[in-house]
Amino acid sequence: MKRLPGIIIFLLLIAPAGLNAQMTRGQLLRKYYQITQLHNSGKDAEAIAMCEEITAVYPKLPDTYLRMAEIYYDGGENELALVMYRTYASLEMDDKKVAQQSARMKELEDKLGAKSFEEQEQEAFEKLIAETTANEPQPESPSITTSATSLFDISALVASAKTKEPEPEPEIIESSSDFNDAEAAPEPQGGQEVSLFDISGIDFSKSTPAVTVQVKEPEPEPEPEPEPEIPEEVKQEADKIIEQATHVESRPDCDTPFLFSAHPTVVDELGLARDAVYNASVSPKRKFDSKDDLIGKWASSIYDPETGRDFIILDIDQIGSNLSAIINSESGIFLEKRNGVFKTSWNAVKSIWSSDGADFDATELKGSATRGDYSEESYDFTFMLKKKDKPNVVSIGRDVMDGLSLFIPFGALASRIGSTLLNYASRKSSNEKYQTTINFSLKSVTENVLACSYIVSERHTNADGSRDMVIEEKTFHMFRVPETYQPYAYSSNIQENALYRAMYAKLENETQTDVNKLFPLAYMSFYGAGMGKKADDTDRISKAIVQMQKLADNGCIRASAWLIPVYYNLSIDEKHYPMRIQRKRFRELSDKSMSELLMSGNPYVYGLNGDILASGNSDPEEIATEYEKGASKNDPYSLYCLGKAYKEGVVKTRNPQESFNCFSKSAELGYADAYWQLALAYKSGIGVSSDYNQYIHHLFKAIDAGSLEAIDELSTAYFWGIGVKHDVDMALKVRRDYFYLKNNVWRDVLALYGFPNI
Repeated sequence: MKRLPGIIIFLLLIAPAGLNAQMTRGQLLRKYYQITQLHNSGKDAEAIAMCEEITAVYPKLPDTYLRMAEIYYDGGENELALVMYRTYASLEMDDKKVAQQSARMKELEDKLGAKSFEEQEQEAFEKLIAETTANEPQPESPSITTSATSLFDISALVASAKTKEPEPEPEIIESSSDFNDAEAAPEPQGGQEVSLFDISGIDFSKSTPAVTVQVKEPEPEPEPEPEPEIPEEVKQEADKIIEQATHVESRPDCDTPFLFSAHPTVVDELGLARDAVYNASVSPKRKFDSKDDLIGKWASSIYDPETGRDFIILDIDQIGSNLSAIINSESGIFLEKRNGVFKTSWNAVKSIWSSDGADFDATELKGSATRGDYSEESYDFTFMLKKKDKPNVVSIGRDVMDGLSLFIPFGALASRIGSTLLNYASRKSSNEKYQTTINFSLKSVTENVLACSYIVSERHTNADGSRDMVIEEKTFHMFRVPETYQPYAYSSNIQENALYRAMYAKLENETQTDVNKLFPLAYMSFYGAGMGKKADDTDRISKAIVQMQKLADNGCIRASAWLIPVYYNLSIDEKHYPMRIQRKRFRELSDKSMSELLMSGNPYVYGLNGDILASGNSDPEEIATEYEKGASKNDPYSLYCLGKAYKEGVVKTRNPQESFNCFSKSAELGYADAYWQLALAYKSGIGVSSDYNQYIHHLFKAIDAGSLEAIDELSTAYFWGIGVKHDVDMALKVRRDYFYLKNNVWRDVLALYGFPNI
C-alpha cells in the first residue's frame, strides 16, 4: 500500500462539493474566443454578459475576471477594472501571470489613490493570523533540533482556514428586475431585513438592484461534552504496547520516501492457495432469454469510496406481463457525505446537479417504481426527478466574493459582481423551465452481470421552444446479488477509543527524545486517532504537519516526501484559504520540501513533481520529462508513473509494451501498486498475453507487498468470476478487508514502527 498521500488522493480529500461542470474545455475556449470577438467589435455589454455566464458556473476561474478587467479598462471604467484585476490576482497562483498584470494594477491604484493589492492582502493576512493565534498557546519547543522554519507559524497558517459552517440559505424575498430603479423594490414584511449587497457608496451609470433577504438568527452552539478520563488500566496497556515497540529493531528506513505495509494475512485468511491454478473464465451472454434473466436484486460496480456502500441497487420484479424497477433505499446515491479534511466546513447530500443551480431531492426516488421497455437486447426505464423548492442562486454570488472583501478597496463595487451573478442566475431560473429525467439502459453481459448506461438529461422550455441537454452520464456494471444482500458500510469510532488516546498522549511525550516516533504520531494526528472528540479537522492537519515538519527538519526524507503533496494541495484549496497569500505560503513550503528532497539526491522527487505538474494541466512533454528523469535513476515511483503514462496515452504516446516494461521494473524495485498494474495487464492482455492465472497471482503479490488497490481488484475478480469462480459472498468479504485497511492506514503505520495490532 502506498502510504504517501498522492496528489490525486489528497485532492479528493479536500475538494469541496462544487457544481458539476457544464462546459468542456473546448466549449470554454470557444466562449473566450467569442468574448474577444465581441470586445473587438465594440459589443462590450454582450462580452461582459458572456463573462458573467461563465463566472456563474465557474466562480473561481481566474481567466474570466482578467477578460472582464481588460474590457472595463478599455472602456474607462477604472474602478470596476481594478476590482476585476484584483479578483484575478487573488485566484491566479502563477506569479509570472500575475506579474504581467501588475503594471496595469499599479496604474489604476495610483489613479484611484488605493493602497496596493499586496499591501492590503498582507495586512489582512497578518490580522487573520493574529486573530487565529490570539487564544492559541504556542507549542512547547521540542528538544529535537529544528531548522529556521517556524512550526508555530505553520500551525497558525493551517488554522487560518475558513472552516465555519455555511449559513442557512437566505430566502429571496424581493429582487427588482428593473436595472435602472433598484431603490423601487418594495421591502419585505416581517423578520430581520438586511441588504446582501450594498452598492449605495458608488454611483453607477448602470445600477444593479440590491437583493433583500430574510435571515434566521443562528442557533447557539451546544457546549462540548467533556472528554472522559482515561482509566489507569488503559494507560498501563498503552505503556505496555509502546514499551514492546521500543525494542523492535526492524523499523522502516527514514532515507526512503515510500511507506508500504505488507498484507499477506489477507490472502491467507481468505483461504486462497498460492500454488493453485486460477483460470476461471467468463461466459458471455449477450441477449436475454426471457424476463426471468432480469428479475432479482442487482448491485452496481460503483460504490462510495468512503463507506463502501453501492452507488445504485436495483430491485427488478415482474408485475403481470411488465417488468418493474425500483431504486433500493440502500443505494449509496442517497448517502449523506462530509468533506474528508474539513468536516465543519460543509455538509451536502450527494445529488444530481441542474444547470439552473438547483439540487434534486434524490431521496424521493427511494422505493419509487417505474415500468420500462423490455427486449432481447436491453431493458430501458426512466425516473422523473423533482427539484428542491428553490434554486441555490444566492450562494453563487456569495461564494465568488468569499474572502475578497478584505482586500478589495471598493466594497460597493465588489458587491456589484456578486449582485450581477445573482441576477444572471435568477433570470436564468425564472425565464426557463426544466424537466429532468434519469434514464437507465440495462444490457446482458454474462449470466450474473449487466452493463448499465445511466444518463441524466434535462429539457429546457422557454418562449423560444425546448431543447435537451445531457447533465451527467455514467457507464458501469451491475452484479446479481442475493435477495438477502446488505450493502457494506464502514464505520469507525477511533476518536472515542480511550486506548488510542492513551497511546497518543504517551507517544507525544516520547517524541521529545525519540525522533522516530514522530512519524506514527503524525499519522495518528492526520486521521484523528487518539486526539479525542474535541479535535476538529484543522487541529488534526495542523498537528500532523507540525510533527512531520519537525521530522523533516531533522533530515527524514520520508517526512519531506509526505509534506510535499500535503502543502501543495493546501496551496490550491481556495475554499478554505481564499486569500492568495495563504495559498502562496503553502506553495513556498511545498517548494522548500521539494528542494530538500532534490538536494538529498533522491530521484522520487521527479515522479512527485510530475504529479504536481499533471494536476496543474501542464505541458505533457514537461510532465513526461520529470517521470523519465526519475525512471532513468531507477526510482520505482517514477517508473510506475511512466508506465501509467504509456498505458493511458495522455502524457506519452500509448505504448502497451513500454507500459508493461515500466511496471515490471517498478515491481522488481518493490513498488506494490506496480504488481497491481501488472495484474491488470495480464487480465486484459495489454502489453502481454492474457493470462488469468498470472492475473490472480500478481494480485497476491501486490496484496502481500501492500497494495490496497489489488485487494479491491480481487473483490472485482470474484464479482465477475475471472480467474476465481464467481462468488458474491467472497467478493463482499474481500471488499470488507479493503475498506477496513483503507480506513485504518494509521494502524498499519503503527505496525511498521513496531506497534502490535490492537
